[in-house]
Parts: sequence; C-alpha cells; structure tokens
Amino acid sequence: MTLLFNRKNNHDSISFELEGEVLLLTCFERMRSRLAIMLPSGRGAAIILQRGEYLEPGDVLISETGDRLRIEAAQESLLCIRSETSYDLMRVVYHLANRHVRAMLKADAVYIEPDPILADMARRLGASVQPVMLAFTPERGAYAGGHHHHGECDANDEAMGTVGEALSIAAHNNSVHKKS
Repeated sequence: MTLLFNRKNNHDSISFELEGEVLLLTCFERMRSRLAIMLPSGRGAAIILQRGEYLEPGDVLISETGDRLRIEAAQESLLCIRSETSYDLMRVVYHLANRHVRAMLKADAVYIEPDPILADMARRLGASVQPVMLAFTPERGAYAGGHHHHGECDANDEAMGTVGEALSIAAHNNSVHKKS
C-alpha cells in the first residue's frame, strides 16, 4: 500500500521521536510539491503538498494514516567558491545573483550547483572553485514568504501602486512648475 503524505508539521521533533522514518532529499526534490518516493523501509509513498509549498530540512510530514516522515537534506555535488578577500567574494556573489543562481552563502564561501560556465566566471573574477559534497540549502530569496507573479496584484500592491503613481505625478508637476 502506498502512503500519502499531504500534511506538513514543521520541526515536530517531539512527536517524531515516537515513530517515523527519515528521508534524504536533494534541494531540487525538496522544491517539488509532488513527489513519488521510496521510503528507507522499502515502502512506496507519495508527497503531495499545496502548490508552491516546499520542504525544508527538519520538516515532518504526516500521512493520512498518521505515519511521520522527517525530511533532511541529502548531500549533493556542489561547487565551493572562495576568494582571497570578502570584497572579492562579494563581487562573485553579485555576478551570481545577477544570473538568478541559487546559492548557499557562508561567511567565507558561496556554494552553487555545478555549472562550468559559472565556475569559469568565478575563476575569471579571481576566485578558487572546488567540487564538494554537501547538503544544499540555498538562500530562499526576497520573495520567500510567497511566490508573486508579475501582473498579479493584491490590495497592498494596488495601494502601493497608487501611492507610487501619486508621487510620480507630484514629482513631475514640481519639475514643470520650477521650469516656468
């Protein structure tokens, strides 16, 4: 029988200690809201979450039958990028961010998924690039609270748009009046 995990109980370590399995997932797998998996016990299971919801290391999923499954980050192939100075590393991070690259930031390094073009770019900026095996937990980004598509407006967007438009008109009117 296939288990269906469709509820997330974040960081439920107390109830997890009573029972449950641990599943190692890559970053890509943790970002999927639908996933067919084989549990460490050999049982088949499916993870079905709300669209846009993703898994973090430490999350505990609960099945319809009450089974628990703790999610952890699997080690995966990454590139470790280091620079001589924090300024040089900041330059590399700037260029990676400009390309919307998922990155895991540490005080002395940045980790990205393997990409020979990006590795070459980092080297051209004076950085060292080494392959490593680590659990990848990249920064979630500025819109981590929820995904927002261009063209979709909520009440706050509309209010801010109105304020922005009013400020733009006022600035334009002030510049026109100053010229006359």
